[in-house]
Amino acid sequence: MGISVRRIGTEKPRGDEDASDGTNIYKVVDNGREFTVTYRSHSHGGNLGLAGEQGILYTDADTVRRQVITVGQICGISIESDEAVEGLSPWAIRGVIMAERSGETREITITAGPRENGSDLPVILVDGEATDLQEHLWLKPR
Repeated sequence: MGISVRRIGTEKPRGDEDASDGTNIYKVVDNGREFTVTYRSHSHGGNLGLAGEQGILYTDADTVRRQVITVGQICGISIESDEAVEGLSPWAIRGVIMAERSGETREITITAGPRENGSDLPVILVDGEATDLQEHLWLKPR
């Protein structure tokens, strides 16, 4: 596993540079494949997407999926498509979430490897310095 995540830009809504809504843009390289992942924040939370593509990203146990939802003719919603994003791993998405939650703008690197405490979690580096992913993703009880 070799993943790097770096924020490469931020976009605010036109006409309101002070708005809390906005989109952070991340360059993600996952085992040699490059993706541009967006995190759009708004008053009700946020969502992840792929730049230039419709839909939101979500993960299941070992797959990243992109789902496009549309409003139907009878005012209900329907799932237009739900497909796997080939080459993008759930750990890459966790790296983007970590960067977003921590406000990190430096490069985050995620690599496989044995840890001193025997954990099966990968090693997380921020600009070459080890960090604890669990603190940022709330993987352990608070």
